[in-house]
Amino acid sequence: MVPPTPFIVKIRYILIYLRRIKKRGDPMAKNLEIEYKNILSQAEYQELFNHYNFAETAPLTQENIYFDTADGELRKRHIGLRVRITDAYVHLTMKQPVKDHQKLETTEKLSLIDGESIKESGKLSYGGEVADFLATIDMALDDLVIIGRFKTIRHQQVVEGQDMVLDHCFFQDYEDYELEVETSNPETGLLFYQNLLQKFQIPQRPIKQKIVRMNQSKADSLG
Repeated sequence: MVPPTPFIVKIRYILIYLRRIKKRGDPMAKNLEIEYKNILSQAEYQELFNHYNFAETAPLTQENIYFDTADGELRKRHIGLRVRITDAYVHLTMKQPVKDHQKLETTEKLSLIDGESIKESGKLSYGGEVADFLATIDMALDDLVIIGRFKTIRHQQVVEGQDMVLDHCFFQDYEDYELEVETSNPETGLLFYQNLLQKFQIPQRPIKQKIVRMNQSKADSLG
């Protein structure tokens, strides 16, 4: 019998877990992430920040630590694996592409002590459903190493029914600014995103994932 390809394994995994009902108190959460993003200049970021009174929202400082195997097996499969550490929570998140602007996001809640341990050791000791999935592609937590890290200061609020996010990202060699529109409806989310860019005369720019930008030596040209 021919073994299933990694692609088939991933699809089976997605179908199995989308059918599961999340139990109360379950430390694992799965959701279909739909978002539209755009790189901003500092001036564009500040204009949006001021117009929508983001100064009235509490800033959330996030330390983001990304993992992969030494030979980049997750990157080859277009999978992102990140630990996000804040003063209030620590989350281990795996993102798998589904289609344009949509990703299956699996998040395991870790403890603040776990977060400190990860920063000190550079290793993951617990992965829950994330570790279960990695096992289906013959990968263990011990195979993972830190491939990069950066800090983000995030402001977020609901605007016209959409989650509008402004990120100020601090990479090793440079800083940049990003707009995210997170939505549960791809049509209304896209319309809000497009109208927002048009209203403030912000060009729609190609955007690289943060996991890619963190390893660059300088910011992309805004054109």
